[in-house]
Amino acid sequence: MKKTVFYLVLFTILLVQSVSAHEFVATIIKINDGDTLTALVNNENTKIRLLDVDCYETKKNKHAKALQQYYGLPYDEMISKGKQSRKTLKQLLKDHRYIRVEWEKRDSFGRILGKVYLDDIKSVGVIDVNQYMLKTGGCNKYVPSSVLKKSKEKK
Repeated sequence: MKKTVFYLVLFTILLVQSVSAHEFVATIIKINDGDTLTALVNNENTKIRLLDVDCYETKKNKHAKALQQYYGLPYDEMISKGKQSRKTLKQLLKDHRYIRVEWEKRDSFGRILGKVYLDDIKSVGVIDVNQYMLKTGGCNKYVPSSVLKKSKEKK
């Protein structure tokens, strides 16, 4: 019986370690915009992009122009929405020092693409930051650059 329990516990530990190989806890350093933040990961400042979330830009750039054409919004309105998204994320994270991140890969800019969670046990439990930003942060489901380019070509 003791042997069975020992192997069951060992199996569970190994299973949890293999599932969480791409999970870490990081210290929040800075909110870059509504879908990107900088956190301390292994003593390095690392940018983390919310997986499958795309908020409007906070300043004028190529991506902002592509989004503006894709969504058909006036440029200034889009930038304003981007600033509001950043404000929403800052507000959500303001009382938190740490985040938990589950991730699988990095993007072409070297940012970690991940699902970000707040483990807020005192009040509401776990908060899925990605879903929060999609529901209340004024963000959209991520649209790949290739789709934005095709949209631009049609217009």
